Parts: sequence; C-alpha cells; structure tokens
Amino acid sequence: MMMYLKSWPWRLLLLSFAGLVLLTLLLLLADLAGVPKGVVNGFFLVVSIIGYALIGMFCRTTIPEEYFVAGRSISAPMNGMATAADWLSAASFIGLTGLLLSDGFVGDGQHPGGLAYLLGWTGGFCLLGFLFAAKLNLSQSITLPDFLGRRFDSAAVRWLAAWGAILCSSVYLVAQIYGIGLVASMLSGLTFELGVFLALGGVLLCSFLGGMRAVTWTQGVQCVVIVVSMVVLTMAVSFKTQGHPFFTIAAAQSLPQIQERAKQIESDPAELATRDVISLRMSNLHVKIAEPVYAREVERQNVSRQVAKAKSENASLRDIQKLEANPAWRETSVDRLVSAWQAEREVLAEAIYRPVGFQVPYLNGWNSGWNNSLALIFCLMLGTAALPHILVRSYTTATPAEAERSIVWALAFIVVVYLCASSLAVLLKSFVLTELVGSHLDQLPDWADRLKLRKLALLSIQDYNQDGIVQFADIRLFSDYLVLGVPEITHISSVFTGLLAAGALAAALSTADGLLLTISNALAQDLYFQTAEPNAPPLRRVMLSKILLMVVALLAAWFATNRPVSILFWVTCAFSLAASTFFPVLLLGIYWRGMNRVGALMAMVSGLGISAYYIAVNHSWVQMRLHLQASDTVWLGLDPVCAGVFGVPVGLLFGYLGSKLSKTLKN
Repeated sequence: MMMYLKSWPWRLLLLSFAGLVLLTLLLLLADLAGVPKGVVNGFFLVVSIIGYALIGMFCRTTIPEEYFVAGRSISAPMNGMATAADWLSAASFIGLTGLLLSDGFVGDGQHPGGLAYLLGWTGGFCLLGFLFAAKLNLSQSITLPDFLGRRFDSAAVRWLAAWGAILCSSVYLVAQIYGIGLVASMLSGLTFELGVFLALGGVLLCSFLGGMRAVTWTQGVQCVVIVVSMVVLTMAVSFKTQGHPFFTIAAAQSLPQIQERAKQIESDPAELATRDVISLRMSNLHVKIAEPVYAREVERQNVSRQVAKAKSENASLRDIQKLEANPAWRETSVDRLVSAWQAEREVLAEAIYRPVGFQVPYLNGWNSGWNNSLALIFCLMLGTAALPHILVRSYTTATPAEAERSIVWALAFIVVVYLCASSLAVLLKSFVLTELVGSHLDQLPDWADRLKLRKLALLSIQDYNQDGIVQFADIRLFSDYLVLGVPEITHISSVFTGLLAAGALAAALSTADGLLLTISNALAQDLYFQTAEPNAPPLRRVMLSKILLMVVALLAAWFATNRPVSILFWVTCAFSLAASTFFPVLLLGIYWRGMNRVGALMAMVSGLGISAYYIAVNHSWVQMRLHLQASDTVWLGLDPVCAGVFGVPVGLLFGYLGSKLSKTLKN
C-alpha cells in the first residue's frame, strides 16, 4: 500500500506527459485537416482547466496537516517540481522572452536588461537552499508568520509578518491573474474579464478543495506542461531557423547574423532620421508637460482646425477619429492629460534607447545601467529567498535534507525554461531584424499584419519619419506577452499557439494557487485563529481558510480586470517588498541568537516602510498628484523596482540596533 502511495504521483506525472503529447499530436492532425484555429486553441484551454480541477477534486481534504502542508510527506523531486511550477509565473513564462528581445541582455545603459532577471531569479534559489530551506523544515511550522511568531514567541511579530506576507503576495497575485486573463481571452476569444473568471474557476476548484495537497500534485503536472511546452516550442523554432532541434546551438549560430544586421540598422540614415524625429517629439512633450494648461489650449486649437479641414474634405471617419484621439482633445482633466503625455514620452524614450541587437553600441565603462542591473540582481536574489509562497514549500517535505534537495530539483527545471526563453529571444530577434525592419508599410510580413490586428495587439508600428518604410525605432513590441505570438512570427503550426498558451496558463495558475493559499492561510491561521480563537477545532480552521481563499481570489480578479500597467513591473516590486520585509528578520533570526522580538518588529517595519515608500513615491500617479519630478525622488539613480537595495540594509541595521537597545534598556 505504501509503495502504491509513493509511486502513484509519478504515474500521474507520466500520464500527464503522455496525455500532453497525445493531445498535441491529435490537435496537430486536426489543424492539418483544416479545423479552425480557435477550436484547436480553445480545446487546449478547456482540457487544461478541467484537468487541474479534476486533480483538485480527487485530492480534496479537510485534514489540517494535509490542507496546510501536504502532510509533510512530499519527496524531494516532486516538491522540486511543485516549487518550480510555483516559481515559474506568468512573468517568467510570458514576459521573459519579450524582455530579452526588447531590452537585450545588459540593458540600454540606463535600465537593466534581461540578464539581471536570469541571474537574480536563479541565484535566489541558491540562497534559499543554503540559508533557509533546512532551518524552516526543522521548525515544523505551517506558514512563514507562524515560524517567525514561534521563533520570537511574539503575537505581534506573527501579526506583522502576516500582513507583510499578504501585501507581497497580493501584489504578485494580481499580476498572475492578469496573465491568466491574457492567456484565457486569447485562447477562447472571450473578453479579458470573462477570461479571468473562467480560468479562475480552475484555480479555485484546485486550491479550495484540497489546499496544499491538491496544489502540490497539480503543480507537479503543471511543471510537466510548462517545461514540455517551452522545450518543444523552442525546438520547433530552432528546427525552422537552423534545421536542427538543438536550440542553444541554433541561438549561437544566429547571433553573428543578428550582430551584423544590427550594425547595418544602427548606421542607416533612415534609422538616424527616425530617431531625430522622435527626439524632437520628446522635446515637445517636455515643454507641454512643463506648461500643461497652455499646451492643451494650443493643441486643441490645432486639432480643431485639422478636424474641420478633414470634414470639409470629406475625409474618412477613421481619419477623423484618429485626429480626435489626441489626448489634448479627448481628456478634460489636466492630470490625466499630463499622465498621457508622460506615458507617450516613456514609449518614445524606449524606442530611442533600446538596443537594436542585444547590447547598445559604444557602451563602454561603468554607467547607471550597471548600477541598476546589480541592484536588481540583489533584490531578485534576496526576494526569491524570502517570498512567503516559495518558503512554505520547505514545510512540505519530510526532512531538512529533502527540503534542500528539492531546491536543487526546482532549480534544474527552472534553468531549462530560462535557457529556452533566452534562445527563443535570439531566434525571434532574427525574424524582427531581417523580415520586418526595412519592409514597406503596405507590404509587411503576414505575421506582422496579424499581430497588429489582434484584439490583444502584440505589435504596433508608427512611421515617425513618414518615409513609408519600417525602421527599427518605428516598432513597438509588447514584450509582456510577445511570446504568445511566436508561432505566427516563425511560421510554425498554430497548434504550438495552443501548446504555448497551455504552458503559460499552467505557469500563471500554479503561481496563483500558491499565492492564494499563502494569503488565505495568513488571514485565517495567523491573524484570526492565533489571536481571536486559538483553541478552534481543526475543521473550522480549514473551512475558514477555504472561505477566505475564495474571497481573496475574487478580490484579486476584480483588481486584475482594471489591468495593471505591467506584469513584470509589479512582480519585480513584489520581490523588493519581500526582500525588505522578510530577508533581514529571517537571516538575523536564524543565525544570530541575540535577535529578539523588538529587533524583529523594527527590521520588518523599517525594511517594508522604506521599500514601499520608494516604490510609491516614484510611481507616475503619485508624482502627478504631488507635483513631483523623478529627479526629486530617485535615489542614486536606481529604478523603483530596486527598492530592496535600500530596504534590506535598513532592515538589517534596525534589526540589530533594536535587539541591542532593547536588551540594554531591559538591563
């Protein structure tokens, strides 16, 4: 019997792998037979959600040990797969390829490139394995706030840690559900809002019924889907471009061609003229933002004359609506108008400064981009090692050694996906530079037209110098979800669109599952039962956690339907918040015996406060309301997502000083 219990999860994983391969082959045959793409893609969506929901129903439980920590009986490989799926979020799976393609590996000399994310995210698992995994497992706790509350024997520490976990996880959760909405609406053809709530049903059926037990087994299956879909897609693109499936070699073979093409584009007079036009437009926006009331009146008069002229000449309705779309004509609020101009200026700056290849030319010596890159690596590493929904995975294995080994397994799966994302970015760049740049606007590649005309556009082109030819600076790729257009860009079967979206959906759902459990358990276990009703029966604890999980999911879905500006931005902010709130108190609390509850409270409050302030005060909405300039609020030239660089040292300092001073005053 015990052998069956130990072996059947692996049978489930093998069955999911075989089922995914069989489903892909069947849908490939359906595509060749002329079945509509919407039907093929929608089938992937329905089968994925139903499959995850069935696992949740099969693994349903009301036993607290099973619901909260999966019975502490998960093997290292299985826990590693679940951790990898929990970690490989929508930002990693959907956004990383587009980020590497758009921003390059080392950035533009001002902002970090994609390499900082790769190093920070993978390095964080090394820290987690070395510093925290075994220690947390030994504690036999249920949640991160539970561990800290026991370590410092303080309800106040538990309470504050619970609110910190809720804040970090909520920011992360909204971004994941936003990614779920993007994928589900793309596959099903439904609106974004309906896509969110459709996919959310699969999340709830899994985590609501079975808690950590169901989530663990579901995430094991999702890890298979994520890795297989990414590897198969990248191999298909590699075969299409270089004639073999070894994608890392194919990327290396494509790099010289990309570098040569990038040099041609950078020295092209038409490209330089386009950048001059964009620079002039940015200068005009600077002037408008400085004097918005006067600029709005002047702009409205110009638009009014242009609209009147267009109507007198019987221009098309589309041309008239394009003129009336000018924010100075449309917006009645000066604040919203300034915000629109600032957003346009950011888009123009990105068009000028982003690298054509993977590195900005003539970028030598130290620059602010390196500062931002190192700061971001620091935040992502420490944030990874301190994220509550990742740390809870250390509680689900039987022994500390198993917890450490599971980190190694997780890192292995994550590295495979990141190698695929990096190779895919290189291979896609060659299509953009060779097929799109230099083409006539009325003779665009077929894939460019399709990406532009999608309901969820992945590409926009603005002919800044009005020469009718696409320059690199004219192109705007929506990197947050560009990877969803890979099959069309590379001319491979549309079945890969469904397979890719199934992987993206698995990535977003798996992370959302873990985050929902973290938030609901913090609310139920750490905030309510440990303070208001510590002697509550086990069944009541589980049921309240389930109810809160549903409430949190619906609230997060409502926030996600308001469409946050960037998945990657908010995910990265969550890392800085987690690093600042939990890394100092965990490090000092585990490895320094002198750390006490006063130091713990001061470490969390100061670290979280500094990071939250830096992120908030540098947000465009706050700056617009308080009439601030970025030069007034940016410290050391670092981006807001690097707030952890300030929060972590402050948290360590206040944790040390608080512990020392409290002991001195007590004596």
